[in-house]
Amino acid sequence: MNRNRLRCAAATLLVGALVVVLPASPASAHTELSRTSPAAKSTVSKALTAVTLTFSGLVKKPGTTVTVTGPDTISYSDAEPQVLDRTITQKVKPLPVGAITVAWRTVSADGHPIKGTFTFTNRFAPPTPTAEPSPTAEATPTAHPTTPPAASPAAAEADDDDGSSPALWWAVILGAVLAVAVGAALLLRRRRPTDT
Repeated sequence: MNRNRLRCAAATLLVGALVVVLPASPASAHTELSRTSPAAKSTVSKALTAVTLTFSGLVKKPGTTVTVTGPDTISYSDAEPQVLDRTITQKVKPLPVGAITVAWRTVSADGHPIKGTFTFTNRFAPPTPTAEPSPTAEATPTAHPTTPPAASPAAAEADDDDGSSPALWWAVILGAVLAVAVGAALLLRRRRPTDT
């Protein structure tokens, strides 16, 4: 009887141990995400340069991806994620204000692929880029009003030859008088020999 009781007690303990241990074995065999920085559903109020994921076990770099997207659905991940033991670090570009979604995928040490997502809120507005000053353009020469050159004396005399100057009329009259006088003198010389 004592032996039967001992066997029953041992069997009961063995079954109880199997019930407790077996369901826990698969869960403990797989690596899980332990914490993140920033924390899921947290609010960030300062500039963020990277997102960090820490796991319960070792993870492998091959097959690891981290995509950080803003409310505009644009990816702000910068370069490839860095994997060190249980930690994945993903650098990010300046994030926009609003809800940020982090979608990650990696492989645990036993080769089991794992993935997930979490979100946080960014309240830090990135500085607006200032426009770079354009190279100073060469100053275009300003058009100076050109002053007409001063009229030369010859040009002034030519301007006076339009018939409005009285000197011109006097020259014409004197020329005509001289021509008449010369003509009369020539006539008088021709007639003198014939009259004798």
